Amino acid sequence: MEPKHEQLKRDILFELGQLDMTMEKIKGVRGDNTEINKAALGTYLMNFYNGIENIMKRAAKEYYKKMPKGDIWHKQLLQLSSAYNGKKAVLFTKNTVDELYNYLTFRHVFIHGYGFTLSWDKMKSLADNIDKLWQEIKNQIAEFMKII
Repeated sequence: MEPKHEQLKRDILFELGQLDMTMEKIKGVRGDNTEINKAALGTYLMNFYNGIENIMKRAAKEYYKKMPKGDIWHKQLLQLSSAYNGKKAVLFTKNTVDELYNYLTFRHVFIHGYGFTLSWDKMKSLADNIDKLWQEIKNQIAEFMKII
């Protein structure tokens, strides 16, 4: 029999690898404000949040045993990942969730809008903050995986 949460840990490690590759892609396009780089940066920022959300969904289903539903499930999932109830380890700190909310908001705009309307300044701000946030996320996920 497999130790508890081993599949969850493998799934998280896979996503971390995908996110590391996404971070490399972001570094390659964030300095040049061409139309193609603008579209690429938007895609990679969306991919970054999607990868984090994939980790949160797996943790919600396999560890918290509670997957939000309804119109605002994305926001509720983000909140769940930092909601300490005394029994389960949190995935992220409240500060990290607050930072990630900006990427969730961008993801929504990216999916439901048009690429040519994206704000380079907004994307550049998200991209400039992402290295520090990514390191914090990896550290917090490592702690989460030790606990579970």
